[in-house]
Amino acid sequence: MFEKEKKKFNRIKYIMGIFAVVLLCLSVRLYFLQVHPSEMVVGRMQNHQTENIAQMKYNILDTNGENMLAYNKEYVMVLDTEPFKLNNYEETLQDLMALNFIMKSEDKDFNYTGIMNEVGKHYYKISKETFEKVNKLSNVKGIYTYVYDKIERKEAWEIGNLLSEIGENGDVVEGSLEAELNKYLGENLIPQSKFYLDDKAVYSDGSLDTNNENKNLKLTINNEWQNKVKEVLKRKDYDFLKNVGVVISEAETGKIRVMAQKDDSQANVNIGVEALGFEPGSIFKVVTEAVALDLGLIHTQDVFGCTGQICSKDGKPYGHGNLSVEDAIKISCNDVTAKVGGLAGYEKIMEYSEKMGLFNRVLNIQGENRNEAAGIKPPKEAGINNISIGQTIMVTPLQMAGVYNTIANDGVYVKQTLVEEILNKDGKPVKKFKNEPVRVFSQTTAKITQETLGKVIWEGSGFEAKVKGVEIGGKTGTSTGKDRADHGWFAGYFVKDEKKYSIVVIAPNIGTNHPDGRELGGGNTGAPIFRDIVTELTSK
Repeated sequence: MFEKEKKKFNRIKYIMGIFAVVLLCLSVRLYFLQVHPSEMVVGRMQNHQTENIAQMKYNILDTNGENMLAYNKEYVMVLDTEPFKLNNYEETLQDLMALNFIMKSEDKDFNYTGIMNEVGKHYYKISKETFEKVNKLSNVKGIYTYVYDKIERKEAWEIGNLLSEIGENGDVVEGSLEAELNKYLGENLIPQSKFYLDDKAVYSDGSLDTNNENKNLKLTINNEWQNKVKEVLKRKDYDFLKNVGVVISEAETGKIRVMAQKDDSQANVNIGVEALGFEPGSIFKVVTEAVALDLGLIHTQDVFGCTGQICSKDGKPYGHGNLSVEDAIKISCNDVTAKVGGLAGYEKIMEYSEKMGLFNRVLNIQGENRNEAAGIKPPKEAGINNISIGQTIMVTPLQMAGVYNTIANDGVYVKQTLVEEILNKDGKPVKKFKNEPVRVFSQTTAKITQETLGKVIWEGSGFEAKVKGVEIGGKTGTSTGKDRADHGWFAGYFVKDEKKYSIVVIAPNIGTNHPDGRELGGGNTGAPIFRDIVTELTSK
């Protein structure tokens, strides 16, 4: 009996010994999991995570280095379940409960105990306030936060947004501006942030990881001017105009300083997207006059008769009588301009026009649903009368800015540029964009034409464009659009800090009557907008 009890006691002692060893092993393992988790779990989870922190792989800067794109900042919390499960309730219970309370304001179903049974990473888009609160919980294992820059695309046709998807889908058109830029931007990598686990399974703050070879895009646009122009276009005075496009170019260099429109949810009117262009109407009469002057066929004081053959008033033929060439431009007489055009001839007017960039893409922007219009060269059969006064021709506002640049630049045309430089990550240029000057008119012709444009404003049809104390010149224009909806134009130039700038304003599809009852045209749409823009840009 004693022997039997002894064997039973030994068996119990043996079992308890095994149990004690197992318990000791479990205690040691638990200690290491709590105190040195990375040593035990590296094989089961990554020691770092990488997240994209921006939608774009390059910046678009204005001529002064200011970022042109508008971003929506998205605040993100990531919960990585593997290290999260290592939270020691004794050490982090207070922070876990705080996390639970904070996150329930974002997700009412959030429960940290339930996540303990899940796998993988969980992403939560959170508010900035929640983001800041979560960042104060420094002891919770397995969570990290970052900010993602997402482009604001509501204004899809704003010029910065127009260039924000270069090569994104591999859809660049050979020979286009986008294809040229993609040579430099195509190898860029999306900016990322890396988050590392420490020895307690707590993620560090993200460290920026960018490609040292990344390059950025610098435009010729002056963003300060661009914003001022947009503010003008959105004034209550112009509520009756659905959309307005404005191009401002530096005459001597061809650099585009402003390319803006009132409603950037509509296709870009300045480059004629989704259109063949627009008839320029009377702003083209300056070309007719300048060509005839340059060929030595006329002088500005030569007199021609207007019989009302193609001039009208209140819908009826109207003859202005005898007018000098200068006076005809001042009051925008069709008959006299057509006679001047007849002297110059179709071939010469087209030759000069093409030298100034008409009927060809200027920037060569091409891509799905964003093709820049080339315009339409009129056939000779359209008739010199129509062509001379800007009918049967299709152009873009950007092209006409090139024409007025040429006149303002004393007869020298420089094809406009939108891209100034490609910059490396340190802001140093790796590629500069510049076009060579081409003389189109003699300096004398250009100076005479400038004088005429000045008189159009101070003595003629462009009186609503007056800006005291500033050297300016310009021409009104009204042309026919679809469904008998006219387009209001004003094209001209101004001087600021001894530099000349051309401005072209177009108000497409203006309708028939101004809110004050007057018949609508370029004189009471484009001209006052020109005035307000010049005033805004030249005021101290």
